[in-house]
Amino acid sequence: MKNVLYASGHSRSAFKWGMVGEIAKRLLDEPSNNVFYMDCNNNVKGPCGLNAHKHLGYCNKCLNNCRKVIELAGIKNENILKMEKIKPVKFPDFNSIKEAIDYNFDGYNLGLGPISCIMTLNRDYDFNIKKWNSKIKKFFETEYTILKNIEKFHKIYNFEEIHIFNGRMASMYPYVAFAKKHNIPYFTYETGANIHKFIIIENSVPHDFYSTKQRIKDYWQNGSDDKCFLAEKWFKDRRQGKYQAMESFTKDQTKNLLPKGFDKTKENIAFYNSSIDEIYAFDSWKHPWADNENQIIDKILEHYKNDSSKHFYLRIHPNLKKAKIKHSTQIRQIEELNKKYKNLTVIEPEDKIDTYALTEAVDKVITAYSSVGFEATYWGNVSIFLGKAIYEDLDCSYCASSFEELCKLIDNKDLKPKPKENTYPMAYLNEVQGIEYKYYKPISKCEGEFMGLHLKGR
Repeated sequence: MKNVLYASGHSRSAFKWGMVGEIAKRLLDEPSNNVFYMDCNNNVKGPCGLNAHKHLGYCNKCLNNCRKVIELAGIKNENILKMEKIKPVKFPDFNSIKEAIDYNFDGYNLGLGPISCIMTLNRDYDFNIKKWNSKIKKFFETEYTILKNIEKFHKIYNFEEIHIFNGRMASMYPYVAFAKKHNIPYFTYETGANIHKFIIIENSVPHDFYSTKQRIKDYWQNGSDDKCFLAEKWFKDRRQGKYQAMESFTKDQTKNLLPKGFDKTKENIAFYNSSIDEIYAFDSWKHPWADNENQIIDKILEHYKNDSSKHFYLRIHPNLKKAKIKHSTQIRQIEELNKKYKNLTVIEPEDKIDTYALTEAVDKVITAYSSVGFEATYWGNVSIFLGKAIYEDLDCSYCASSFEELCKLIDNKDLKPKPKENTYPMAYLNEVQGIEYKYYKPISKCEGEFMGLHLKGR
């Protein structure tokens, strides 16, 4: 028998509880698996993931629902490992975000978990480290408690595989760090192409740049005979605002609405930005020639500030509404750009301007990580991406490897769109990736049924 450790992430969401049960049941379906489930038992010292203030109601709802689906899945009571309270060690104050990310104790580098949590909570990739030091240390206490419990149980059961949800947050990252240090195969889980699917990633996490690029290749190489049709379906459904893996960000926009004063006599160029905070903590996503996309946008606008033939539009990603409310670093930097340059029009995240109409109306589209980078190509426009994107190997967008090269691409009036067929592998992955649920029956993102148990949560 193979001893397998399984742990679920924090959640108030029905689909995540359903996934918890689904994974447990599938692991148990393998006759060679002896499955152990790690139950936090409300003994994690610090905050759990995004439950930053450790609200007891949140904890109890998560714990109770996870226990229900684990019991239904059939994990034996004696195989439920309940965490014990661990006296925390004292963690230092950090002088920079990088110092916190690189922090090691007992040979484990666990800084990614706490910093990812803080960045997500603030929607800010460059938050005030001194203001958040206390909370960061609390997240490290969470990781320390989990890590010491893993070590204790591993000495008893000698786990040969570790299975967890997502792996990015402080409540899950200790499992990744432990597996890496001890060379134990690990598997992470996340939502697939839609609410009816989930993905399994071996020895990596869903946010990793290189494993995502590999999934694009693997799915396309092993795709179905109708993969081109399904790729086109993804583009069309997305433009119509249909629910895919998440709510559409464009469905509430006003069809064909362009920015006021849009001047077709000028060369119009659109920037579509991304949520920097979502990937900034990951080394694999580091931009090759700038710290972040705002730096590059600033440099472009400065370079062309006296060129009256060009006008730039910056569409702030609709997912940055909360970042705007929190007045994050990314938003503050954009506000400064708006004040500084007359050749820039900023489109706010809540604005009703039609993203697709703007994409077709401008002469060129520039993105850093946004999916609009390859969508623009499909819809027949010139797309340029700034140095690094998961679809960079598909030749579906012009790649600028330096600022000088970027300016040459912007100035080239004869630049033609890349073939739209080059975008198909990316769209195909988005349309089909994942495994169909077998035991969990989703009704919506907030409601479903697992082996007869009705689940409902945000």
